[in-house]
Amino acid sequence: MTLRKVQINYQTLEQWIAANSLEPFKLTDSLNLDLGEIFDVEVDEHLLNAYLTIFPAIEGQQKTNLSDIKGMLISRGVTYGVDEVKIMIAIAENKLVRRLPIAKGREPMAGNNAEIKYYFHEKGLKIKPKELENGKVDFYNISLIQIVQKGQLLVEKIPATKGTPGITITGREIPALNGKDAILPIGKNLVLSEDCLKGYASCEGHVVIADRRISVLPVFEVNSDVDFSTGNIDFVGNVVIKGNIKDGFSVKAKGDVEIYGSVEGGHVFASGNIFIKKGVRGLKKSQVEASGSVYCNFVEYAHISAGEDVIVNEAVMHSIVNSGSTIQVGGRKGLVVGGICRAGKALICKNMGSNLATFTTIEVGLKPELRLEYKDVCGQLVHSKGNYEKTVKGIKLLGDLKEKIGNLPADKNTLLTKLLLTKSQLEKQEEDLSLIKQKLEEQIKELEDGYIKVSGVINCGVNVVIGRANKHFTTEQYKVMLRQKGVDISISPLDDEKGE
Repeated sequence: MTLRKVQINYQTLEQWIAANSLEPFKLTDSLNLDLGEIFDVEVDEHLLNAYLTIFPAIEGQQKTNLSDIKGMLISRGVTYGVDEVKIMIAIAENKLVRRLPIAKGREPMAGNNAEIKYYFHEKGLKIKPKELENGKVDFYNISLIQIVQKGQLLVEKIPATKGTPGITITGREIPALNGKDAILPIGKNLVLSEDCLKGYASCEGHVVIADRRISVLPVFEVNSDVDFSTGNIDFVGNVVIKGNIKDGFSVKAKGDVEIYGSVEGGHVFASGNIFIKKGVRGLKKSQVEASGSVYCNFVEYAHISAGEDVIVNEAVMHSIVNSGSTIQVGGRKGLVVGGICRAGKALICKNMGSNLATFTTIEVGLKPELRLEYKDVCGQLVHSKGNYEKTVKGIKLLGDLKEKIGNLPADKNTLLTKLLLTKSQLEKQEEDLSLIKQKLEEQIKELEDGYIKVSGVINCGVNVVIGRANKHFTTEQYKVMLRQKGVDISISPLDDEKGE
């Protein structure tokens, strides 16, 4: 049987049938066509699917069979995923079928990436103090330390899997991506399982993540005051003090420090966070410094420094407080008075200054150490450029001399070699310093978006610096938000501020 594809305007055909539906007719006679069953096979551009369009057989004509359709599939190169049952059903039903899926390839499946599964709070315990109904903050039910036991499973790697190749309906294999591997973050006091997929604690201690590695740090616990009975404490892990830190004594820790009592003229230094359940009576000498955050009930006549936040429950009085991010003073008083408070991002409190016009300085929007570092890098860059210009000048003089006399004397030739080496080193130094300067400028630009939020009153005598803008208050301000606006400081009602 000879098959012939015919392009048919279906809308015209339907209109014609509707107009002539009162009398029986044979389609071949009416359209003057010599047709058997008409069909076509369509293959998509990705070679993943083939579709069959088939028209019912005309009365008196031989029906299309499976061999006819398979023959066309083979002519189109389709050899994989053919559903013969679906084709035979379509033929048997003798109905109009449009784009019937009759062959399907297999898409490639990428492998799963390796997964690191933690069996502890990898982001640290939630140490945000809970505010009580009386306005105070509950510091007593907070712990910074995650204690683990020797042999405890801490981390596991779920290995990556290989991808499953796909295949087109023409039988061609489609490559698949394998999952990406991951490194098990094993640090100090962790041991690997034999299959190198699990990490266990090799001692009892506090689990932390530092430098992207999991380590277990032992905890040093003092059940009394830090005084003459204990001496100064310097420990590689975390320290828990059940009493107070007395005048003149210090505690240093590579991890976190938790103090159940207060700091009374003593000093605390931590590479992690510092949590003081009572407060700091500095006696004009105490230093409390943390690479992380500092939490305490009150601060008076002390020097507080934190790489991240400083959160105080009641008041900061006549102290120097430096925070890389935010200083927050809450509770009923929420008071900041006297001294200097510097925050990289924001200062939030209830009352600022006093009705005695106590001089109080607040600086936000730029870390002091960042400002100093930027100034130092700029100075080094100027110095490096000056030396570079002198070196280039010296090389040019020796080059001109060589053109005049031919070969340079040995000492001049040695000097030229040294100058060329120095030029190369100075170029590298200038490139490095310029990169550092650029990164510092990006950080400074981000940090200049600082603000001060006061939910009570700003008293007279308060001096505020935000970024590069300065303002001294000679009148009281109530419930306001302060921000930098150009070279000035804008003051807006706190009720107008949203989302802070």
